[in-house]
Amino acid sequence: MAEMKMSGGKNKFAPYDVNGYTISEPLTANNAGNCTWGYAEKYNKRFFIKQFINPKFPAPDADMYKETRARMVAECEKWYNTHAKVYKAVLECGGSNIIYPQDFFLARNTYYLVTEKVNSCGVKFTEIYKSSDVQKQVILKILAYELSRLASKNVIHSDLKPENLILKETAAGFFTVKIIDFDAGFLEEEPPEPDDLTGDQVYFSPEMLLYMSEEDVTITPKSDVFALGIIFHMILCGKNPGYDGGYDCLGQAVLNGGEPEISADIPCELRSLISDMLRADAKERPDAAEVFCRLGGKIPVKKETVSGSASSSGKAHSASGTGGEGSADPGPKVTSGGLVINMKKNGGK
Repeated sequence: MAEMKMSGGKNKFAPYDVNGYTISEPLTANNAGNCTWGYAEKYNKRFFIKQFINPKFPAPDADMYKETRARMVAECEKWYNTHAKVYKAVLECGGSNIIYPQDFFLARNTYYLVTEKVNSCGVKFTEIYKSSDVQKQVILKILAYELSRLASKNVIHSDLKPENLILKETAAGFFTVKIIDFDAGFLEEEPPEPDDLTGDQVYFSPEMLLYMSEEDVTITPKSDVFALGIIFHMILCGKNPGYDGGYDCLGQAVLNGGEPEISADIPCELRSLISDMLRADAKERPDAAEVFCRLGGKIPVKKETVSGSASSSGKAHSASGTGGEGSADPGPKVTSGGLVINMKKNGGK
């Protein structure tokens, strides 16, 4: 772990390695929740790295009862396996604007997650509405399409909000958007306990609020569509939809029969779409694929491919088809040891 050395009466940070990643600067807890985060280097490339505060795997020499150790180990393994399933599904969904988990591992008694480092262009979502209609349409389509890919693997992000969407500027001068942070995510068939459901209540769907109250409801990927409806409104007019006073969030308002107040500045067709995305009943909401199609997008037909067994070099096609037939880069892989980076070292060795 890192060492703080004394130099002229001041503490000096000492770089340290974790599973081959060199961390050269202190990790921060700013806007972090259950983690600290920062950047690390490996293969002469910079990555985003997240260090989870909890759970902690019991150290071999920790002084504790055998039963306590066994319970802690079981809790850690359950937590790891649950997250690994989600990260694996995200890897396999095939979305090109999703920041995939690339490495997920235990080092000593602490868990770490590594992803690509993405630099924001510095433009806020509250400013996107000032862009051209064409630009806004691009952002809407990207988000709807990527959510449709996640839904195809039954992944529920559960914490969609502007802070987890990074705007980037392309070489052509357009903005694109990247979806990050799947730590609150889960698979539709394996929802967390109501007390363990996390995210920003501002964007919670009505069914998420009911689930947290231990009502007998099912959370599906359409819950993310509700959050996306709020985000669409922000992109198109610079603010969230309004709702009747007396409620903590829009989800509560529509759950109690309120209607979302959609800005008249938004074109009629898009107002209708957002209104449908914000339905209280998830069954009446369009799924992400339908949202994409209503925006004028066409879901591509995925060609069936036959995945061969891994070669002697250990390479295999990824489930997402990232590295197509004959590709030198088969894309991310999942191993029994966790998620790994499919990257060549210096000189391709």
